[in-house]
Amino acid sequence: MGSGFETWGKKYGLILAVVAGLAIWFSPMAAITVTQHKLLSIFGGAIVAWITIGVNFAVSCLMICTLLYFWVGNVAGQVKGGVLVRNAEFALSGYSSPTLWLLLTGFIICIAMTQTGVAKRLSLHIIRRIGTTPFGAILAASLTNYIIAPVTPSNTARAAAMVPIVEGIAQAYGVKRGESNFGKALAISAAFASNITGSAFLTGTIANAIAISVIIGAAGPSVYTSWSYWALAAAPTNLILLIFSVWFLLKFFPPEMKEIPGGIGYVDDELKAMGPISTAEKKAMLYFFIAVALWSTDQFHHFNPTMVALLVSVLIYMPYLGVMEWRQTQNLLPWELFVYVGGVVTLGNALSQSKTVEVVIRSAFESAGLQGANETTVMIILMGFTIFSHLWWSTTTSMSGVMMPIYVGIAMSMGYDVAKFCLPLAMMLPYAMFMPYNTVGNVIFFGTGYFSVMDMLKSGVLFAIIAYGAFIITALTWWRVIGLV
Repeated sequence: MGSGFETWGKKYGLILAVVAGLAIWFSPMAAITVTQHKLLSIFGGAIVAWITIGVNFAVSCLMICTLLYFWVGNVAGQVKGGVLVRNAEFALSGYSSPTLWLLLTGFIICIAMTQTGVAKRLSLHIIRRIGTTPFGAILAASLTNYIIAPVTPSNTARAAAMVPIVEGIAQAYGVKRGESNFGKALAISAAFASNITGSAFLTGTIANAIAISVIIGAAGPSVYTSWSYWALAAAPTNLILLIFSVWFLLKFFPPEMKEIPGGIGYVDDELKAMGPISTAEKKAMLYFFIAVALWSTDQFHHFNPTMVALLVSVLIYMPYLGVMEWRQTQNLLPWELFVYVGGVVTLGNALSQSKTVEVVIRSAFESAGLQGANETTVMIILMGFTIFSHLWWSTTTSMSGVMMPIYVGIAMSMGYDVAKFCLPLAMMLPYAMFMPYNTVGNVIFFGTGYFSVMDMLKSGVLFAIIAYGAFIITALTWWRVIGLV
């Protein structure tokens, strides 16, 4: 599913999506209503479009919202005077989701951290402290990724920010592209880190924002959908896996050297070139800490995480107090993703409120004899499925939009607690570490030329098995302690 598939998908994906939607629509389904049948057709076509990337993500969601208004009309299929009642709020419901605005404001904070130079300075200082050995150097880069993850709602953005650091470490260690085991471990670890840290925090990647929006759309907000609870449940295991991944990759690719050749002159040169910390950097760090402090204590003050991010964004743009102007960021903000996430949430809301997926899943589970299956057992099985199904996905963003409504449908049809059942599955969405095409972040590090496709696949499969085992243990221990299981 590499570049050949992407080329084919762009050429035929939209046609295939339309065919898939029509095939579902013209297939007899006696157990569902006309409205549910329409929504299932739209969902089926959307799945194909998102997997093949047959059309731009934002455009696909404009199509979905248009179909929801003109064809579906409303969630109950209401007709008045023989004419379908059409509700614009129904067709655009996702665009009022607070999580959608958390995505946008999170990027504002991220841009402030990178534009002012705080992210680079922080990583250089960490490398200077612990980066004189291969393990320390890679760990330094991974921990930097972990630290900035709470305010970087995109592993792609973190990957782009980390590439100069990775290249700097490689240069300091005299690494030859494609030949050095240390270079392989360094670059693959950076790719792994972007995925692991994406799982650790609700604001760590776009897929999480989509997932939590779908969960809230089905079950409403709760302690389980808060920023702090996600971090409580996911951050500890992911931090352990992050550190373990460094050790694992250095064992998988034994490095040629034991310490940095010639010291850490490169890092000192970069810090010297940056000069003293600027006022803008100090302000950006202050606003970063305000955001993290308020997010991590939301169970005490109950401030909505989106409104916290909005407050910090206001500070970032505020005359005299801020560090940037709007015109500096307007072309850097992810408007395509904004439209896409809003459309995904809208469709997810429609599927949940109409119980479309619930009806289909219940029928499938009854056919398979799985009705009444233990909730924890089903959850653990689907956690593994979520991790390893990344083999055929080319973006966690589209995967989240496709799979989360299905997982919500499973929970609702089986009578499970939607939030408690789906949250662990959402945490597995960022674990896309098999092939370069799985995420743009992977592609970015693959583009450095330090490792091959097979290098990533072999190490990724083995590490994914270990990560899956770690989360099974977490589910049976820590998640029981905090009441998630």
